[in-house]
Amino acid sequence: MTAPALVGPSPAGGGPTAFQDRDELLADVGDRIRAERHARGWSQSVLGKRAGMARKTVAHVENGQTTLPLHCLAALCRGLGMSMSDLLSDAWVMPARPEARVLTPRQVQILRVAASTGLSLPQVAARVGTTRQVVAARLSETYRELGVWDLPRDERRAAAVRVAEERGLFDAIPESHAA
Repeated sequence: MTAPALVGPSPAGGGPTAFQDRDELLADVGDRIRAERHARGWSQSVLGKRAGMARKTVAHVENGQTTLPLHCLAALCRGLGMSMSDLLSDAWVMPARPEARVLTPRQVQILRVAASTGLSLPQVAARVGTTRQVVAARLSETYRELGVWDLPRDERRAAAVRVAEERGLFDAIPESHAA
């Protein structure tokens, strides 16, 4: 029988402390990754895409069902936009979960067209097959939901796209479904 591996300093500043059970550690890391993903309002698919791995792999990691190779942990942390040291730190705290803010497929479609083409509202309306009033209303809703409504008008579209990309909202609805 082998003694448990010893890692890091003890809380009292003495020698190393005993390593927790492997399954407990995997579950703890998985819980932290899930909490960080939820705090960003992302699905497992969005995190998987950002980390370059399958949704099923993210699910297995979050559920503590797989040994986590270091390169996978690094990829998940990169996908979350955080360092491994922050995720694994004893000082890590559960992030507050923001209000669920999800764009509808129609909002995504209109924002994509408006931002990528730089067209006027009537031109965007013609491109997406609706009226200028509907486009204006959907963009206004989108700006409020993304928290960029108070920016100057000429900065709103770019800021909305940036926030939607950061939150993985474009990833959640493929272009083919939003069209």
